[in-house]
Amino acid sequence: MAIGALAKTFPDFDLFYTGLDDPRLYVCHHRGHTHSLIWETIYGILLAYLFYLIFRKKVSFKSMLITWLFCLYGHSLLDWFTNYGTRLWLPFTNESFALNTIAIVDLVFTVPMLVLSVWSLFYSNKTTKRFQLNRLLLIYCISYLGIISLNKLYMNHVFKKSMEENGIQAKKFMTNPTILNNILWYANAVNDSMAYVAEYSHFDVAGNIRWTAYPRRMYLAKNHPDQEDMKLLNWFSRGYSICDQQGDTLHYYAIKFGKNNFQDTALNKSFVFHYEVYLDHGIWKFGFKESPRDNINFKQAVSELWNRMMGYQSSKPD
Repeated sequence: MAIGALAKTFPDFDLFYTGLDDPRLYVCHHRGHTHSLIWETIYGILLAYLFYLIFRKKVSFKSMLITWLFCLYGHSLLDWFTNYGTRLWLPFTNESFALNTIAIVDLVFTVPMLVLSVWSLFYSNKTTKRFQLNRLLLIYCISYLGIISLNKLYMNHVFKKSMEENGIQAKKFMTNPTILNNILWYANAVNDSMAYVAEYSHFDVAGNIRWTAYPRRMYLAKNHPDQEDMKLLNWFSRGYSICDQQGDTLHYYAIKFGKNNFQDTALNKSFVFHYEVYLDHGIWKFGFKESPRDNINFKQAVSELWNRMMGYQSSKPD
């Protein structure tokens, strides 16, 4: 199980060279080569052979190889279900794949499997009980992913119906669950000039979806001198983006990642992924804009998320 935990985590070791402090490096390389099914096959074989030698050949190379590849592929395929984007087929294509069916952190998905995994540690790996617990864990994992995939189809139907009722014309449309749950979902719909954003919970009044409209101002990116970063951000956001300009600073919002504030519709207070491209001594710099940590009230944020999940909406007009 320790080897499995290491193997399952290994693709995220790309953070050692992308880091979290350089947003351009993070955008370019996180969930890149270490998450590619092709590269995982290559380095998975090497790591399996290394661990085969470490354990003095007491475990067959075949068993070690199956363990490593199963865990590595499992990591990337689970990431595929989220909306960040995973480059599964590098080096043949740089396309980033995402099913948008599960939040990056979903407690209903993670906690039961964690409980079953820890529970199984109290039994020898030769016992039937441990085997049964691990089998139940896999059944739960596959069943949950199947259920939320059906849930996504339902949410797509709900949002598309609302768009038709509200006369929203869009070239692109996407849905994704909000953080920690699969009950409250958000949708983004964009055309050349406007972006429309909405949330819907299973506990909302049927048909009562409130859309917020934002001018996209993508001409700001099209005419910006730093076209290299503009192309990078457009690729990263998959075209779900909004721009704003303040002096020499371009604010670029990748709205496909949703909002962190359900009460306020202001751009700089709403969206999670907010980038700034600005001049610094004649050089264009690329930065990630986040709220000061001193101003983050996690208890309040969780309370607001819970209330919105339960169907409570602000009476504040959009």
